[in-house]
Amino acid sequence: MQHRAIAIVFGVAFLCAAATQARAYGPFSDLSPGTYQAGDNVRFALDRYQSGFLLRFAGQPEVFVLYANFGSLGGRVLQYDSGAIALQVAGWGAMTLYTDDHPEGLPTSRVGDSTPPVLAQISMQQMQSAADDETAHLSYVRGLHIAFFADPNAINDNNVRALTFDAMENAARGIDRFTANPNARNQFGQRVASVRMSISDKPYIKISDKVLIVTFNPRTGYFGRASSRAIATALGKVFGIPTN
Repeated sequence: MQHRAIAIVFGVAFLCAAATQARAYGPFSDLSPGTYQAGDNVRFALDRYQSGFLLRFAGQPEVFVLYANFGSLGGRVLQYDSGAIALQVAGWGAMTLYTDDHPEGLPTSRVGDSTPPVLAQISMQQMQSAADDETAHLSYVRGLHIAFFADPNAINDNNVRALTFDAMENAARGIDRFTANPNARNQFGQRVASVRMSISDKPYIKISDKVLIVTFNPRTGYFGRASSRAIATALGKVFGIPTN
Protein backbone atom coordinates (compact mmCIF):
# COMPACT_ATOMS: atom_id res chain seq x y z
CA MET A 1 0.00 0.00 0.00
CA GLN A 2 1.44 3.38 -1.01
CA HIS A 3 1.06 6.27 1.41
CA ARG A 4 4.00 8.40 0.31
CA ALA A 5 2.88 11.58 -1.43
CA ILE A 6 4.62 12.43 -4.69
CA ALA A 7 4.63 16.19 -5.06
CA ILE A 8 4.25 17.50 -8.59
CA VAL A 9 6.50 20.43 -7.77
CA PHE A 10 8.58 20.90 -10.91
CA GLY A 11 6.36 23.71 -12.12
CA VAL A 12 6.00 25.36 -8.72
CA ALA A 13 9.69 25.46 -7.91
CA PHE A 14 10.76 26.07 -11.48
CA LEU A 15 8.33 28.94 -11.96
CA CYS A 16 9.87 30.91 -9.11
CA ALA A 17 13.39 30.56 -10.47
CA ALA A 18 12.44 31.16 -14.09
CA ALA A 19 10.25 34.14 -13.26
CA THR A 20 13.08 35.71 -11.27
CA GLN A 21 15.47 35.20 -14.17
CA ALA A 22 12.97 36.53 -16.68
CA ARG A 23 12.42 39.70 -14.65
CA ALA A 24 16.15 40.17 -14.20
CA TYR A 25 17.19 39.62 -17.82
CA GLY A 26 13.98 40.03 -19.80
CA PRO A 27 14.86 37.58 -22.61
CA PHE A 28 11.35 36.20 -23.06
CA SER A 29 9.52 39.37 -24.04
CA ASP A 30 9.92 38.67 -27.77
CA LEU A 31 8.03 35.36 -27.65
CA SER A 32 4.85 36.40 -29.40
CA PRO A 33 1.46 34.99 -28.41
CA GLY A 34 -0.47 33.63 -31.35
CA THR A 35 -1.34 30.62 -33.46
CA TYR A 36 1.59 28.59 -34.76
CA GLN A 37 2.15 25.95 -37.42
CA ALA A 38 4.69 23.20 -36.72
CA GLY A 39 5.71 21.04 -39.64
CA ASP A 40 2.88 20.24 -42.04
CA ASN A 41 0.10 19.11 -39.72
CA VAL A 42 0.51 20.43 -36.16
CA ARG A 43 -1.15 23.68 -35.16
CA PHE A 44 -1.11 25.16 -31.69
CA ALA A 45 -1.80 28.35 -29.76
CA LEU A 46 0.66 30.00 -27.40
CA ASP A 47 -0.53 32.66 -24.94
CA ARG A 48 1.08 34.51 -22.07
CA TYR A 49 -0.20 33.64 -18.60
CA GLN A 50 1.22 35.64 -15.69
CA SER A 51 4.95 34.74 -15.73
CA GLY A 52 4.45 31.65 -17.88
CA PHE A 53 2.76 30.58 -21.12
CA LEU A 54 -0.26 28.48 -22.05
CA LEU A 55 -0.05 25.94 -24.86
CA ARG A 56 -3.08 24.41 -26.63
CA PHE A 57 -2.94 22.00 -29.54
CA ALA A 58 -5.65 22.31 -32.17
CA GLY A 59 -8.39 19.72 -31.68
CA GLN A 60 -7.29 18.86 -28.14
CA PRO A 61 -8.97 20.14 -24.96
CA GLU A 62 -6.00 20.30 -22.58
CA VAL A 63 -4.34 23.60 -21.67
CA PHE A 64 -0.67 23.14 -20.76
CA VAL A 65 1.26 25.61 -18.61
CA LEU A 66 4.78 26.18 -19.93
CA TYR A 67 7.66 27.56 -17.88
CA ALA A 68 10.43 29.62 -19.46
CA ASN A 69 14.06 28.77 -18.89
CA PHE A 70 17.43 29.34 -20.51
CA GLY A 71 18.78 26.76 -22.94
CA SER A 72 22.21 26.19 -24.43
CA LEU A 73 24.11 28.52 -26.77
CA GLY A 74 21.99 31.53 -25.88
CA GLY A 75 18.73 29.74 -26.61
CA ARG A 76 15.60 29.51 -24.50
CA VAL A 77 13.17 26.72 -23.74
CA LEU A 78 9.56 26.44 -22.64
CA GLN A 79 8.99 23.37 -20.49
CA TYR A 80 5.94 21.43 -19.35
CA ASP A 81 5.33 21.07 -15.62
CA SER A 82 6.70 17.53 -16.02
CA GLY A 83 10.07 19.02 -16.98
CA ALA A 84 9.98 17.92 -20.62
CA ILE A 85 10.78 20.55 -23.25
CA ALA A 86 7.83 21.64 -25.37
CA LEU A 87 9.42 24.47 -27.34
CA GLN A 88 12.95 25.59 -27.96
CA VAL A 89 13.87 29.04 -29.25
CA ALA A 90 17.32 29.41 -30.79
CA GLY A 91 19.45 32.46 -30.16
CA TRP A 92 18.55 33.79 -33.62
CA GLY A 93 14.81 33.33 -32.98
CA ALA A 94 13.97 30.05 -34.79
CA MET A 95 11.39 28.02 -32.82
CA THR A 96 11.13 24.22 -32.62
CA LEU A 97 8.22 22.21 -31.21
CA TYR A 98 8.80 18.79 -29.64
CA THR A 99 5.92 16.28 -29.50
CA ASP A 100 5.49 12.58 -28.73
CA ASP A 101 5.24 11.82 -32.44
CA HIS A 102 8.14 14.09 -33.35
CA PRO A 103 10.77 13.98 -30.60
CA GLU A 104 13.32 15.21 -33.14
CA GLY A 105 11.45 18.52 -33.29
CA LEU A 106 9.37 20.38 -35.87
CA PRO A 107 10.21 23.81 -37.27
CA THR A 108 7.57 26.28 -36.17
CA SER A 109 6.26 29.59 -37.48
CA ARG A 110 3.61 32.03 -36.33
CA VAL A 111 0.55 32.11 -38.61
CA GLY A 112 -2.00 34.22 -36.73
CA ASP A 113 -3.41 35.60 -33.51
CA SER A 114 -4.95 33.65 -30.65
CA THR A 115 -7.45 34.23 -27.85
CA PRO A 116 -6.29 33.17 -24.37
CA PRO A 117 -8.34 30.34 -22.84
CA VAL A 118 -10.59 30.76 -19.81
CA LEU A 119 -11.96 28.13 -17.46
CA ALA A 120 -15.59 27.46 -18.34
CA GLN A 121 -18.25 27.35 -15.65
CA ILE A 122 -19.32 23.77 -14.95
CA SER A 123 -22.59 22.66 -13.38
CA MET A 124 -22.82 19.86 -10.84
CA GLN A 125 -24.53 17.71 -13.46
CA GLN A 126 -21.76 18.35 -15.98
CA MET A 127 -19.21 17.46 -13.32
CA GLN A 128 -20.90 14.15 -12.60
CA SER A 129 -21.34 13.39 -16.28
CA ALA A 130 -17.64 14.07 -16.91
CA ALA A 131 -16.66 11.77 -14.03
CA ASP A 132 -18.86 9.02 -15.46
CA ASP A 133 -17.43 9.57 -18.95
CA GLU A 134 -13.85 9.24 -17.71
CA THR A 135 -14.74 6.05 -15.86
CA ALA A 136 -16.32 4.61 -19.01
CA HIS A 137 -13.41 5.71 -21.22
CA LEU A 138 -10.72 4.12 -19.05
CA SER A 139 -12.79 0.96 -18.76
CA TYR A 140 -13.19 0.70 -22.54
CA VAL A 141 -9.68 1.75 -23.60
CA ARG A 142 -7.53 0.37 -20.76
CA GLY A 143 -9.76 -2.20 -19.06
CA LEU A 144 -9.55 -0.25 -15.79
CA HIS A 145 -12.46 -0.06 -13.38
CA ILE A 146 -12.05 3.14 -11.36
CA ALA A 147 -14.47 5.83 -10.23
CA PHE A 148 -13.80 9.57 -10.08
CA PHE A 149 -15.14 11.77 -7.30
CA ALA A 150 -14.29 15.06 -5.56
CA ASP A 151 -14.27 16.39 -2.03
CA PRO A 152 -17.37 18.53 -1.27
CA ASN A 153 -15.32 21.75 -0.91
CA ALA A 154 -13.97 21.17 -4.41
CA ILE A 155 -17.36 21.23 -6.11
CA ASN A 156 -19.67 23.44 -4.02
CA ASP A 157 -18.27 26.76 -5.30
CA ASN A 158 -18.78 27.50 -9.01
CA ASN A 159 -15.30 28.92 -9.61
CA VAL A 160 -13.55 26.17 -7.68
CA ARG A 161 -15.63 23.55 -9.51
CA ALA A 162 -14.34 24.86 -12.84
CA LEU A 163 -10.75 24.11 -11.86
CA THR A 164 -11.77 20.81 -10.23
CA PHE A 165 -13.24 19.76 -13.58
CA ASP A 166 -10.08 20.82 -15.40
CA ALA A 167 -7.84 19.03 -12.89
CA MET A 168 -9.97 15.87 -13.06
CA GLU A 169 -9.83 15.79 -16.86
CA ASN A 170 -6.04 16.16 -16.72
CA ALA A 171 -5.82 13.40 -14.12
CA ALA A 172 -7.84 11.07 -16.34
CA ARG A 173 -5.68 11.87 -19.36
CA GLY A 174 -2.56 11.33 -17.25
CA ILE A 175 -3.80 7.94 -16.09
CA ASP A 176 -4.60 7.03 -19.70
CA ARG A 177 -1.10 8.09 -20.75
CA PHE A 178 0.60 6.16 -17.94
CA THR A 179 -1.42 2.97 -18.38
CA ALA A 180 -0.67 2.72 -22.10
CA ASN A 181 2.21 0.61 -20.79
CA PRO A 182 0.79 -2.90 -20.09
CA ASN A 183 2.91 -3.35 -16.96
CA ALA A 184 1.78 0.04 -15.64
CA ARG A 185 -1.82 -0.81 -16.49
CA ASN A 186 -1.65 -4.08 -14.58
CA GLN A 187 -0.10 -2.53 -11.47
CA PHE A 188 -2.41 0.49 -11.51
CA GLY A 189 -5.48 -1.74 -11.81
CA GLN A 190 -4.40 -3.78 -8.79
CA ARG A 191 -3.67 -0.81 -6.55
CA VAL A 192 -6.21 1.87 -7.50
CA ALA A 193 -10.01 1.58 -7.35
CA SER A 194 -10.96 5.27 -7.38
CA VAL A 195 -9.58 8.76 -7.94
CA ARG A 196 -10.36 11.59 -5.53
CA MET A 197 -9.88 15.26 -6.38
CA SER A 198 -8.89 17.28 -3.34
CA ILE A 199 -7.84 20.87 -2.59
CA SER A 200 -4.35 21.55 -1.28
CA ASP A 201 -1.72 24.28 -1.43
CA LYS A 202 0.13 22.50 -4.25
CA PRO A 203 -0.45 19.64 -6.69
CA TYR A 204 0.58 16.20 -5.55
CA ILE A 205 -0.60 12.62 -5.80
CA LYS A 206 -0.61 9.73 -3.35
CA ILE A 207 -2.29 6.35 -3.05
CA SER A 208 -4.02 5.41 0.18
CA ASP A 209 -6.35 2.42 0.63
CA LYS A 210 -6.68 2.00 -3.16
CA VAL A 211 -7.66 5.66 -3.62
CA LEU A 212 -5.49 7.83 -5.84
CA ILE A 213 -5.64 11.32 -4.32
CA VAL A 214 -4.94 14.12 -6.80
CA THR A 215 -4.69 17.62 -5.34
CA PHE A 216 -4.82 21.10 -6.82
CA ASN A 217 -4.80 24.71 -5.64
CA PRO A 218 -7.79 26.71 -6.96
CA ARG A 219 -6.24 30.02 -5.88
CA THR A 220 -3.50 29.87 -8.51
CA GLY A 221 -5.56 29.05 -11.59
CA TYR A 222 -3.87 27.01 -14.31
CA PHE A 223 -0.66 26.97 -12.25
CA GLY A 224 -2.50 25.18 -9.45
CA ARG A 225 -3.23 21.92 -11.22
CA ALA A 226 -0.98 19.37 -12.87
CA SER A 227 -1.05 18.60 -16.56
CA SER A 228 -1.69 15.09 -17.86
CA ARG A 229 2.03 14.83 -18.56
CA ALA A 230 2.91 15.68 -14.97
CA ILE A 231 0.31 13.22 -13.65
CA ALA A 232 1.75 10.44 -15.80
CA THR A 233 5.30 11.30 -14.73
CA ALA A 234 4.33 11.35 -11.05
CA LEU A 235 2.54 8.00 -11.41
CA GLY A 236 5.72 6.63 -12.92
CA LYS A 237 7.58 7.65 -9.77
CA VAL A 238 4.93 6.13 -7.49
CA PHE A 239 4.95 2.80 -9.34
CA GLY A 240 8.62 2.81 -10.31
CA ILE A 241 7.76 2.62 -14.00
CA PRO A 242 9.24 5.47 -16.07
CA THR A 243 6.87 7.11 -18.52
CA ASN A 244 7.30 9.57 -21.38
